[in-house]
Parts: sequence; C-alpha cells; structure tokens
Amino acid sequence: MNAPIGLVPKDPGWRRALPLGLYVLLKGLDATALKGLQIYGAAHPVNGENPISFCNVFFVAQLVMGLASLLPGRAAIRPGLALLNPSDRWLLFLDAGLGLFIGPVAYYFALESLSVISQTLLFALVLPVSALLARQVLAEPLPQGFWISLVLIAAGLLLPGAAMAMSGGHGDQLRGYGWALVGVLAFGSTAVTGRAIATRQWPTVVTVGIPSTLTALVFGLIALVLFGPSHFHLLNLHWVVGVILIYGLTLSLGSNRALGLAYRHWSVPTVSIWGSLTLVVAIGSAALLLGEPLGIATAAGLVLLLAGVMVSHRWNPSDQTLRRYIEVDAFYWTDVAPDIVNPGREEQG
Repeated sequence: MNAPIGLVPKDPGWRRALPLGLYVLLKGLDATALKGLQIYGAAHPVNGENPISFCNVFFVAQLVMGLASLLPGRAAIRPGLALLNPSDRWLLFLDAGLGLFIGPVAYYFALESLSVISQTLLFALVLPVSALLARQVLAEPLPQGFWISLVLIAAGLLLPGAAMAMSGGHGDQLRGYGWALVGVLAFGSTAVTGRAIATRQWPTVVTVGIPSTLTALVFGLIALVLFGPSHFHLLNLHWVVGVILIYGLTLSLGSNRALGLAYRHWSVPTVSIWGSLTLVVAIGSAALLLGEPLGIATAAGLVLLLAGVMVSHRWNPSDQTLRRYIEVDAFYWTDVAPDIVNPGREEQG
C-alpha cells in the first residue's frame, strides 16, 4: 500500500547506521584476523613451511580489491589513463608504493613482533604524522587543537608502555617498533600524495583498480623469487585458500564497500569520529579472541588515544582531504566510488 500523499516513508535509522557499524566492525577486526593467520600458519606448517606470508596474504587481498574496481570500470581504463601525464603517473606510482606496498609490508612485520594491542596504539600516530607532513610538504595549516590531540595520543601510547616496563614485560620486540615506524611514515605520506590525487577527480578504476591489481602482481612475483612456485602450491590447500579469501573478501573488500555506503548516509566528520571506534574493536577483539592482556593502563591509554583522535577530527578541511586521513587510519587507503566524492556524478564504465 502506498504512503498517503505528502508523506514520505522515513528511512529506518538502523539502515543508515548499518554500513557505518559494519565498517567499524570489519576494519577493527583486521589486525586481529591477520595476527590469527600468522599464529595459525606458524602452528600448522606445510612441508616445513609456513603457508601464510605477507606475499600470499596481500596478493589475494589486493587482487580482490583491485579486480572489484577494475572489472566494473574496465570501459573507463583507456580514457582514464589518457588523462594522465608523466608526472601524474609518477604520483600514482609513489602513492601505490607507499600505501599499497611499503605500508602493508611494514604493518605485517610489525604485527609479527608486536601484540595487536601495541600495534593498534602505535598506528594511531598516522593521523598526527599525516597532518605534520601535509604542513611540511603542502604548507597546509595544522588543524585547530592539533597539539592537544598530539599530547593526548602520546599519553595514550606512553601509559601502557610505562606500565609494561614497570611490570618487567618484554612481550614486544624492538624490531616491531622499527617496522611500525616505517608503516606510520608510509601511511602518513599517502595523506600527502592522496590529497593531490583526490583533487584530480580521476575515475576509481585508475586510482584503485589498476594500482591494487599491479601491486598484487608484485607480491606474487616476490613470492616466486623468495619462496619459489612451491609457495603457491600451498595455496591449493582448502584451508589456506578459504582463510585468505575470507580475509580478502570480508575484511578488505567488505570494509571498503561498507565505508562507501556509510558516506552515502553520513557526513565525513561523522564517519571519521565513529570510525575511531575501530581502535576499540581491534583492542577488544585481540583481548577476547587472542587472549592478549588488557590491563587498566591499556584501557586508560585507549581512552586518551580516542580523545586525541576525536579532537583531531574537529577541524574542517575539504571532504576529500579528511576522507584520505580516515582511510589511511584504516590500514591502507582506498578510494570510494566517484559518485560519493562528487554526489550526482555517475560512475564511469
């Protein structure tokens, strides 16, 4: 039965909140799922070799992400590439190298040496590092309240570390902190390159489809060089293919699509603030599913860190810039559909 004339059925609140909540859940589970893969692979070697490596994990995850954008937009590939001059291609190459290769590799190896909780807290530094790099390279002003945000985030990081040092804990390794620093710098740098890309309004197939697919092939080539063809034979095992594909389809692609749907219903600042809850999901899931210790100091540090992140999201840059910062926070950046960036414009292809 049609609604009476003059009355428009109201979209249920849960339907608007569902994509945002799904994004928070899936992206928050990313580090816990990846750590679980690492632990499970080490405990179940195949022919004496760990079947889980950064090569096959990111090969599958990025191939899924790339093809999901490449296939629907294949008609826009040639005209999209025609828009690029040599400097544009170098910009895309640099952005992909930082955000799709160096950042994820550092993220993976940091997670091998650190707990999920420590790694999650450390990678919260991406946000202030992004702002500082944008200030240095692009001469963009620091957001209002930046130094307050930085102090809160630093306090949130130092409090759990100090508690661990006082208790004599040595669960985290120095190598993990080194990889975390590399990852933070790489992801923070993509806020600068991503700012330049976002202003050009290139089709998604050019900014996501091609870079993600090519980077996946690079990971596949590295696996061949480091481990040989036998490493891919391990992928024929049902449990390995199933686990990695679930990771690639559900967490990587699923969180990206949920983020895109969330932008259709909510403003960028709203998504950014609620998206900060991925930190809570990451730490909570690590404690519940992996048995990582969650003490009072860690909980207090998380509260301070969340306060710092929320303060940092109170500035008002352009939607495209802030969107890049949000996506960098969530492991590695991915573009959303062009009709989200430019409402009313139909996606090419």
